[in-house]
Amino acid sequence: MSAESATSAGIRVPRLRALPWPGLAIAGVIVIAIGFAGHHWYTLLRHLESTDDAYVEATIVLLSARVGGTVIDVPARENQTVRAGDVLVKIDPEELEVRVARARADVDAARNRLEAARAGADVAEADGRVARVEQRRAEREAERLQELHESGAVSEQMLENAIAARDAARARVRAFDQRARAERAVLGNEAPLRQAEATLRAAELALSHTVVVAPRDGRIGRRNVEIGQNVTAEQPLMSLAADEPVWVVANFKETQVGRMREGAPVEVRVDAYPGWIWHGHVESFSPATGAKYALIPPDNATGNFTKVVQRLSVRIALDRSEPEDAGLDAPPVLSAGLSAEVSVHVGG
Repeated sequence: MSAESATSAGIRVPRLRALPWPGLAIAGVIVIAIGFAGHHWYTLLRHLESTDDAYVEATIVLLSARVGGTVIDVPARENQTVRAGDVLVKIDPEELEVRVARARADVDAARNRLEAARAGADVAEADGRVARVEQRRAEREAERLQELHESGAVSEQMLENAIAARDAARARVRAFDQRARAERAVLGNEAPLRQAEATLRAAELALSHTVVVAPRDGRIGRRNVEIGQNVTAEQPLMSLAADEPVWVVANFKETQVGRMREGAPVEVRVDAYPGWIWHGHVESFSPATGAKYALIPPDNATGNFTKVVQRLSVRIALDRSEPEDAGLDAPPVLSAGLSAEVSVHVGG
């Protein structure tokens, strides 16, 4: 049917109008963009797992007082770089110095008691030797008078006196022997001396703890102590960020870690330094999800179960950094807690 016959018959045929050239251009751009995005996803993005739930971590040591007392000096300042062994805080040592002096006196007294026991044992043994000589002489005298008494040459009284002298000599020998054994027993028991020496060592150790020093190289963070403050044992004084390489902890969804492996290359961008990119690798995976480390872990066996995608912490070691802009020279120093975006290459 021709257009004229169709018109005459009352049938309206829609006319096809040509698309103007600006519309064609826009459609072409959209098609090209979709194709480019698909190619980019197929060649690169499908081999990446990314997250912005990532933070820079560092070794931070919380320094505490090991003894109580009044703070007399705080040489360390916040954000100051220190070396291992540098003095950070000094606590008044006067009370502990008195304790050390008393402990030293107790050690000297214990040693003197041992020396006195040694001398007493030597004297008792010497007296015992003299007593044995007297005992032998008294025994011979008693035997001689016993024979004379039997022949009637001496009286009963003289014999009794000789026998008494012999018994007394034997008793003195036993007494000196017992005294020598007692003194030797004191010498053999060095527990009081060792206890006094341990008390002295503890007092000297406590005295040394009045000076708080840096355990390693690093930079002082928050300082919670001032001169004149009365601190107690185990009270936090300040924090120290160790002079060690930092790392990144990225919390990936459980659906993202299936293809990740240790050693996989990683790209890290830190929000604070948009012109830099850090290259690293996956160092390790957490043995449990973050929910398991919560103060009150969720119990899915209660009956009210709602599935929630869990996150697993991935530790990332940073190997090197490079600027994305040509005008940047010195790499920035990363501080703990900075937010980051992490992309892990999972193969392809």
